Amino acid sequence: MIAAVNGPAVGAGTDLACMCDLRIAAEEARFAESFVKLGIIPGDGGAWFLPRIVGWSKACEMAFTGDLLSARDALACGLVSQVMPKDELIPAARRLAERIAANPPLAVRATKRLLREGRFARLDTLLQLSAGAQAIAHTTGEHREALTAALAKPTKR
Repeated sequence: MIAAVNGPAVGAGTDLACMCDLRIAAEEARFAESFVKLGIIPGDGGAWFLPRIVGWSKACEMAFTGDLLSARDALACGLVSQVMPKDELIPAARRLAERIAANPPLAVRATKRLLREGRFARLDTLLQLSAGAQAIAHTTGEHREALTAALAKPTKR
């Protein structure tokens, strides 16, 4: 899921963006984990998502101050992966989605699951999960098709 943020994503808006796998922003976008400014707490999952995306220290700074981040600041801390002019935002989100969708769906889903599990699992556990997922992937038609296509491409010298 890709969030294309073109304006203020404040409070629950930041939390909602954090629920997405990828976030890109227009230059005008702003982000804030601003609940504290209203005397309340991040009750929409922000306390869980934000530290996993921007790191503990930056998440604490954002949640404890409630200050706005510019799109460039969001890029610098890893909250978003791209910043662009507003009129290019939706086309860029579509291009990104198309690049992802061009890959075998089972491989994308398994990769997403491993990335999510990797947030919590020990390395040895994740390697076991990866080996199992890889063994399954090797038996799929998607793998055979992708491998055949890759081998058919002329080599670059």
